[in-house]
Amino acid sequence: MNCSGHLLLRIDNAFPCKVTRKINRFIVEATSPNREILLVHNTNTGRLNDILFPGNTIYCAPRNRPGKTTHYIVGSSVYGGSLINTRIQEKAFQVSVENHLIPWLNECRISKYQPHVGNSRFDVELDCKDDSVILELKSAVLKGSHGEAMYPDCPTIRGRRHIYELAKLSREGYKTGIVFIAGFPNATYFTPYNKGDPVIRKVLIKAAGDGVIVKSIGLCVELKNDSVFVRLYNSNIPVRIFN
Repeated sequence: MNCSGHLLLRIDNAFPCKVTRKINRFIVEATSPNREILLVHNTNTGRLNDILFPGNTIYCAPRNRPGKTTHYIVGSSVYGGSLINTRIQEKAFQVSVENHLIPWLNECRISKYQPHVGNSRFDVELDCKDDSVILELKSAVLKGSHGEAMYPDCPTIRGRRHIYELAKLSREGYKTGIVFIAGFPNATYFTPYNKGDPVIRKVLIKAAGDGVIVKSIGLCVELKNDSVFVRLYNSNIPVRIFN
């Protein structure tokens, strides 16, 4: 089994689909095991060219409120079980914090979701022993040649803005951080992807110098018996932003 570690979430009624084509960044056409054509919602704003290509296997689950799309993507078989759904990544992070599975956040609890601070809305606010912490989560599901997890796979004005704002808040006295979620098994380290956005590395280096905490954790998925199991396999992946 490629995906091992602490079990965080179970998504039932899931099944493998084959990608037919990307209609746009948020909608993928896929074929179910019984050859039904499905429109599947994708929450990840990356290009995901290494995952959402025709013929590749993705893990689909039915939406509670079907609309233009009837199903959503949980993850993919790529790299041994990739979690690409950003909402599930966020939920898995929250479960990890609540169950004290991330040692560097052991003295913290989530006090607020989607806090609006300064000019941006972030993912979570934590109450820790000595202070509150504003955290932004970013999906790093692109795998490099050395097993590294990378972000982003395309230019991201929104991602830059979040990092700029975290740095600004840090200079103003807030405690802030950004957590890159390596979404495939056994990531060796995290690093910005220069070809995706050549500015991000410089922005991160400047933010770290301003006091922004930069961390990475590892999540992966396994499809078994019509359920997808989401696991935490590493709570503190090494971060390399200077090279």
